[in-house]
Amino acid sequence: MTARAWLKQDHELVPGADIFRSNRRFAMEAYSASHGQLLLRSNPVDDEHETTIDLLFKPVAAIKIRDGYAGLVIRCATVGEAGRIMMSLPGVHADHGYRVFILESQGRSDYVVSMAVGWDEGILPRIQGSFFNSADAYMRRWPTDPLDGLNPGFNTAPVQDLVDALNAEHHVQTRRDRFRYVFVLLADVGQDDRPEISGAGVFLTQEDADEAQTLLAPKVASCWIEMLPVAM
Repeated sequence: MTARAWLKQDHELVPGADIFRSNRRFAMEAYSASHGQLLLRSNPVDDEHETTIDLLFKPVAAIKIRDGYAGLVIRCATVGEAGRIMMSLPGVHADHGYRVFILESQGRSDYVVSMAVGWDEGILPRIQGSFFNSADAYMRRWPTDPLDGLNPGFNTAPVQDLVDALNAEHHVQTRRDRFRYVFVLLADVGQDDRPEISGAGVFLTQEDADEAQTLLAPKVASCWIEMLPVAM
């Protein structure tokens, strides 16, 4: 198995062929309705594995999976298997580009109907949700979820946790998989049609940020509020 792959072409996904094999444990990490993304993950295990393996199916039309896998083989369904599964799923058609991926573990089989599958293995940074969702030039705001899309709020930290983190005396090397939004007041303080963006303040509540914006607005060319996540 290569450490990184993304498979979506016909010559890469031959019916009946094994495409992924690992003896590690996997479980569902996230699902995003945006682009129909399903993420399975194998987390590091002390003294056994130091890497994370993320498996991504996208876009997903149908799934039948378990809560966890002790060892996992993924293969492309045979023509017969794909036909039987597709016939049981009204509205899902192979001619739309969907393929059936069979997930095998401990003598049992499940499936994911998707157009593509890929994986990435490595040391996952503590403040990064997954290998498949990271900030770049097109999405400069730091992502707070393993997958892009609407955030359901399950990993939002209480205000008290943010206060405790700010008061902590020692840096704790833990996963930063929760967050709390703060409200950042930005201002254009440029002159003569030459914009110059400056940070004016960070506020814990929308009300405080709104009040600060009202006080600052008459003194600058323009000012606005952006919500940015604080990793916990």
